[in-house]
Amino acid sequence: MGKDTIMTEFITQLNGKINGIVWGTPMLVLLIGTGIYLSIKLRFFQVTRFGMWFRETALSLFRRDTVKSSESNSISQFQAMSAALAAALGTGNIAGVATALAAGGPGAVLWMWVSALFGMMTGFSENVLGILFRKKNKSGEWSGGAMYYLRDGVGGKRGLRRLGNLLAALFALFCMLASFGIGNMTQVNSIADAMRSEFGVPAIVTGIVLAVLSALVVVGGIKRIGRVTEKLVPAMAVLYIAACIAVLAMNFTRLPQIFSVIVSSAFGFRQVTGGISGYLIMNAVSVGFRRGVFSNEAGLGSSVAVNASSDVTEPVKQGMWAVFEIFFDTIVMCTLTSLVLLSASGEKITLEKALENVSEQTGYFCISEDSALISGEPLPLFELAAEDSASGTYMELPAKTSDGQPFTIKLKKDHDGSVCNYINLMQIRGIAAKNPDGTLLLNEKGEAIISAVELSAVNGASLVSYVFGQCFGNFAGKLLAVMVLLFAFSTVIGWSFNGAKSAEYLFGTKSIPFYRAVYVAFVLLGSTVSLTLAWDISDTLNGLMAVPNLIGVLILSGSVSKELSCYLRERSTRGFKQKGGKSAEK
Repeated sequence: MGKDTIMTEFITQLNGKINGIVWGTPMLVLLIGTGIYLSIKLRFFQVTRFGMWFRETALSLFRRDTVKSSESNSISQFQAMSAALAAALGTGNIAGVATALAAGGPGAVLWMWVSALFGMMTGFSENVLGILFRKKNKSGEWSGGAMYYLRDGVGGKRGLRRLGNLLAALFALFCMLASFGIGNMTQVNSIADAMRSEFGVPAIVTGIVLAVLSALVVVGGIKRIGRVTEKLVPAMAVLYIAACIAVLAMNFTRLPQIFSVIVSSAFGFRQVTGGISGYLIMNAVSVGFRRGVFSNEAGLGSSVAVNASSDVTEPVKQGMWAVFEIFFDTIVMCTLTSLVLLSASGEKITLEKALENVSEQTGYFCISEDSALISGEPLPLFELAAEDSASGTYMELPAKTSDGQPFTIKLKKDHDGSVCNYINLMQIRGIAAKNPDGTLLLNEKGEAIISAVELSAVNGASLVSYVFGQCFGNFAGKLLAVMVLLFAFSTVIGWSFNGAKSAEYLFGTKSIPFYRAVYVAFVLLGSTVSLTLAWDISDTLNGLMAVPNLIGVLILSGSVSKELSCYLRERSTRGFKQKGGKSAEK
């Protein structure tokens, strides 16, 4: 084993231990607990004032002051929302949801909704504080982000100056590092894979094109980011929503059953009683919360920097935009993906039938009694031969063709070695035999001889592609590749600003050009390397960002409550005047 392999293995194990702590039960309690606390403190503003914040956000897009900025160094409220959504909307809304359903079952969807409901108030509070404590830099641009309310808000309280400075520095450091991973390399890698598999574009070509495009946008700063995302985000959202609605229209009769399965699975009603039911419920809760936070980023503080660049003067207004961002990201986009996956079905055949006429072309089949792709209980995918031992990442099983020729079935395991999965859709592909010189071994008819068969559970973007294929046919893969391109590239653009502002906080304004150059270089790197470890490290950094941010939000929750009370009081007074009350006579 080489030194590089040993180091990689060491980093993987170390990160796994840290990740287990960072994203363990205490973090979930902190995330959801903060959301619940803020919801109570702010009197469930996201529910009781739904009409107000929806009018001030989505319905205000018809007003000029919302879509146009009057300040030369600021962006409009709509551009700020688009840039923030660009960073949040990514492959997590497609592949991430499929992964959540595979790991947590249909019940994970309900817990994603719960995390979004309470996360709305966390996001609201973050961005109210972001406006309250933002600063103008030497270039006349707004500099905001969680690090500023941690330093000046928390640090401004008696006896907490050192704590505030420490929390601010830690957040900025974690955010800057995370921007290279979850906001850059992992997204670009998803684009490169999609372009290569569907259009045959080499990864290096995709990387070069994306690096050039990223440079053109990123170097222009927040103004150019705002102009690009205000066009890109609506376009990709409309395209994806239309595709999802088309799939749901084909399966609309299943929708009542789907919602029933989501609720029953979330509380374990469909599982057996006892310990296994409790485990399944906790798994659904954990996965649902994690995927919800991963998608909408509520509690991470990542959206504050770009929202603080808005020309809005009223902190509560920008806070309401944060509520809408989380609503749209999780309640709308993630829910659509979930319903699409839960509404689809696959061909239900036996393993013996699936093994007939196996070729090098990938085929699909379902292995459960239920033809739905997502079952209500975990499926033991590897019970086909329980006595066989696992070898590496595969379980090899002996088998014979219909004419008695022996070959090997390879069951591919998940990266964590688990043997259960909620997805009953299997992918089957024949592996051709080769001569000692590497050429294909052919039969009498000149056809490749299949010497092995690889079976694997379909998950992630591949599962979404399969489901879209039921509606759009062979065009589905290309359609999904375009969607992945739009979603992932928007994330690259949005996160570049988060990282730049973190670098500015840590090293000053002069560091921004250097950061941008490195960021663009990572775009090229991300298209050509394997990123399994990068995904895991990015997930850990996301969790580390949340810790100092949530501590600060809790400490400063009184300031948020005060701002909201003042805003509602002034709004009520204005309404009283407009109706001709006593104040109107003055």
